[in-house]
Amino acid sequence: MLNINRLRILREVAERGTIAAAAEALYLTPPAVSHQLAVLEREVGVPLLERTPRSVRLNEAGRRLVDRSEVILAECEAAVADAQATAATVSGTVRLSVFQTAAQSMALPALVALRHDHPDLVVLTSDLEPARAVRALKAGRLDIALSSEWDFVPVPADPGIDRHDMFAEPVMALLPAGHPLAGGPVHLRDLLGEDWCIAGETASSRQAIHRVARAAGFEPRVVFESNYFRAIGSAVEAGLGVGITPRMTDLRGLDLAIVPLVEPTLERRVYAAVRKGSGGAPAIRAVLDALAAAAERQGQV
Repeated sequence: MLNINRLRILREVAERGTIAAAAEALYLTPPAVSHQLAVLEREVGVPLLERTPRSVRLNEAGRRLVDRSEVILAECEAAVADAQATAATVSGTVRLSVFQTAAQSMALPALVALRHDHPDLVVLTSDLEPARAVRALKAGRLDIALSSEWDFVPVPADPGIDRHDMFAEPVMALLPAGHPLAGGPVHLRDLLGEDWCIAGETASSRQAIHRVARAAGFEPRVVFESNYFRAIGSAVEAGLGVGITPRMTDLRGLDLAIVPLVEPTLERRVYAAVRKGSGGAPAIRAVLDALAAAAERQGQV
């Protein structure tokens, strides 16, 4: 019989391209990954990989097995969820990852409600960047990963993930308090010649601004980088430049102008990702419902 953990390892090697990258995503060592792949080849009865001194890649048999692995893994998740649905109470442990701006406004109220409604349920929460969180989710290290998607930077569909949309929030412009456009709303094109305080190059918010700017023939001058929106707000308050932030960012206490963006408007969509087939498990379903209720109470749906 096939071992589903070894199927996950084979899938990660196919996605990452190397044993080292797969090992990092799975929180394993490269020798451990190589050993599990060798065991999987013995279970299947045919070679699955083409090995060279410097690389490894899937052969035709490996590719066919990976193609079927998504269905197999999803069915296993669904089977467990279906069995757990017979329990009289919601219990067990759910591992949840959150990102900075969603933690205070959405995740914390949900966790408080869950303690009251389901005292036998334990939710272990960690703060992970969405890209790392999805890798950990697919590797089985997490059960739910809160993530987000920005306009102009769509997240590709993943056959191993089910997405539960929570809410969409507008993206606001941040301007120094004395800026000529501080009365807002502002057209994004009117800010493209400004100095910018913005997230790092791999962040979706940065990519969204760059794509809009390049379409208008500009290249934003970035003078301050941070992946923490409150730090960006502090830099704008200090007069270093302008920035953007999702509406639910906590900027209390900062003296700056927070104004709507128009033409184009920008939105960030927050969603919860789970492994395909697992969303019907009572514990996971309870956490998803609590997150959705918290978002609704915030008036963000």
